[in-house]
Amino acid sequence: MKKLFAFVAAALFSVATFASREVVPSDADLASYATKTYTMCIYNESACNGIVLNGTYAGWPNAADHATLLDFVAVDGFEGWYVVSWEDATDPADAEHGGVQAKPIQLDGSGLFNWDYQLGPDAELIRGNAELLPGNNGTEVDIKNIQPGIVVIDVKSWKNNPCTAVYHVYNVTFISPDCNDEDYVVPAISGGFNGWAQEALTMNELKTAERQQANLPGAVFEISFKAAEGSEFKFRSAEEWGKNWTNELKEYNAEEDAWNAYNGGANLVLGAETDLEFDLGDPTKYSWNNCEKPIEIEEKEFDYAITVANAPVCGEAVLAIVGGFEACGWDIAKPVEVVNGAVTIHAKNIDEFKFLDKTTGDWNNEVIGFAQTTFYAADLADGAEDGKIAIDLADTYFAACAPEEGIENVTLTEKAHKVVVDGVLYIVRDNKMYNAQGVQVR
Repeated sequence: MKKLFAFVAAALFSVATFASREVVPSDADLASYATKTYTMCIYNESACNGIVLNGTYAGWPNAADHATLLDFVAVDGFEGWYVVSWEDATDPADAEHGGVQAKPIQLDGSGLFNWDYQLGPDAELIRGNAELLPGNNGTEVDIKNIQPGIVVIDVKSWKNNPCTAVYHVYNVTFISPDCNDEDYVVPAISGGFNGWAQEALTMNELKTAERQQANLPGAVFEISFKAAEGSEFKFRSAEEWGKNWTNELKEYNAEEDAWNAYNGGANLVLGAETDLEFDLGDPTKYSWNNCEKPIEIEEKEFDYAITVANAPVCGEAVLAIVGGFEACGWDIAKPVEVVNGAVTIHAKNIDEFKFLDKTTGDWNNEVIGFAQTTFYAADLADGAEDGKIAIDLADTYFAACAPEEGIENVTLTEKAHKVVVDGVLYIVRDNKMYNAQGVQVR
């Protein structure tokens, strides 16, 4: 009988030790780990470099600062299950902020924090009071409205998995366009591999001199760094006045006679090719968002009367404006609701703004097809006290209400409409096709 009892006990211990996603630890099993107000337990088949928690408790830092990022620890007796417990200063009852928010993120091959390795789109909430909402065009999941207690989540996948990542040393040559016909912007490259920090490229003086001697525009910069295939990045200004992503690359569209965001505003993606060259030195084709530094712009303030026509409709969404004006400061918790198609905002002529859904309180449901816009006051007479801006949103839509995929045999018509071709969303107007960033593609 003692031998039988020992065998049964050993078998039970074995089941507990080698548990899988089907054997979920109970709240009682997690009680010793739930030392703070909030606790998150996740299932992940592999955590080769470690998993950390980022969230509102730390202000969503972009760096691998383990003084603020919290480490998940393995749940004893439950293989593949990891847990972390924390305090959060965000009021969970504050619906406008989406309550407490937090997200597990794997560390990269160097043990550093990397946004590329956050939660994938198919995560499942097993139990607990929280919301799993799609983020960043469906490539990831945001965890919001987390309430006090234990939340259990099955991590079915990651946006990218560092455990299967292929790393290379990338050598990037960048030819920066001139600014103001004489000065060049010192570019920087930033991406998931450096936590989207600002890291300046190093200029190669010799190549720049040779280029100038050949009467070619632009200046040459180079940098080498280690990153995984699939990492995303952008170019930006490394100068002090471009720190807050205010100076990004633009490219000229001759058909539209307009300057649009370089690469349609989308992130660039690293592939298998390791020697990359970006020749953007031609100032007639490429420029920077701010080729005049803000200190050189004559700033004026106005009470802008903004009227909106054909506002998009999406469920319970409420159209609102978020921008750089003082009352908001790009704080998505302080949007200005567009009531009855009109709103007045006190802003500077250099401020920028976007539309989004006020009810979500984040960027997941912004208005697609409306580019970030600067308040325009140049045509107002000196001493004018207010300005008027009329905006037609007929060709736009809320991100959460994009057309369904699978439309085939698209017929272009003169009437504007939205289509999806090969899984990509487009807007068709006047027999021309535009992508979601407003760049003509056909």
